[in-house]
Amino acid sequence: MQQISLIDETFNLLNSEHYKITLQILFDSFSFTIFDSVRKKHILLNHYQLENSENFNDVLKPLISDNEILKSNFDDFRIFVFTNNIVIIPSSFSNQDKNNDYANFNFNENNSKSFFCKSSFDTIINYSVSNEINDLLATIKYKTLYPHAISILKEAQIASLQKNIVNSLFVCVLHQFIEVVAIKNNELQLFNVFQYQNDDDFCYYLNYLFELFKFDKEKVPIIFSGITKKNDSRISKAEQFFKKMQYSKSSTQYIYSYRFNEIPQHHFSNLFIIAYEDNKRY
Repeated sequence: MQQISLIDETFNLLNSEHYKITLQILFDSFSFTIFDSVRKKHILLNHYQLENSENFNDVLKPLISDNEILKSNFDDFRIFVFTNNIVIIPSSFSNQDKNNDYANFNFNENNSKSFFCKSSFDTIINYSVSNEINDLLATIKYKTLYPHAISILKEAQIASLQKNIVNSLFVCVLHQFIEVVAIKNNELQLFNVFQYQNDDDFCYYLNYLFELFKFDKEKVPIIFSGITKKNDSRISKAEQFFKKMQYSKSSTQYIYSYRFNEIPQHHFSNLFIIAYEDNKRY
């Protein structure tokens, strides 16, 4: 298992009542970051990357249950969990009385539990989380559970409101999946979670979206987030077709420990894009 541990010298677990924590669970990794609400500063980032041979649930359970930091009482505790069982619904079409109907139609409820939450672009997200993950999360004193994709939707909305980028494609790179948001004329055109098998598959889908929305490959930017490797073959392949490629940056509304400079911003930018004040359940 590979681990990243970036801890500011001001971190003190005795002050946990002033800390806010975001925990992220992906198919192949587990991360959490801590925000000091007094200093208005992110002061800790821990990341655990699993090897291919490791069983995710077997490794994740002790990582969470035995972690002394996660046992503390925090001012706020939210979780981002990846799921490809996710649908966005325009708020104008949403009806709380029909939530069960939506969930039964979209997902198999036998092996998972369905949730709803507010999201960007005046939408509601309906998503499901496996029973295994739900059982694991039951051991944590968290307050809010979000689908991982809520972050890339928020990032795209912020960019669309700035008006300086009319058309754009936001891509969060994950293990075997990408979360994609397409913006055209500053409006949401598409959200999808796409499963790819190899680098060609990865690029084919991006090219398909450019053709679908008639995006100019010379001018329309692709903004990548997520953990990428040095000389990442997926990114290198994409560079052959798309000329304006950028990387996501951490939100400028916060201060970050100097320790965070040890890693590329786009690797964990999604953890910081949604302000804790915006935590809202549907």
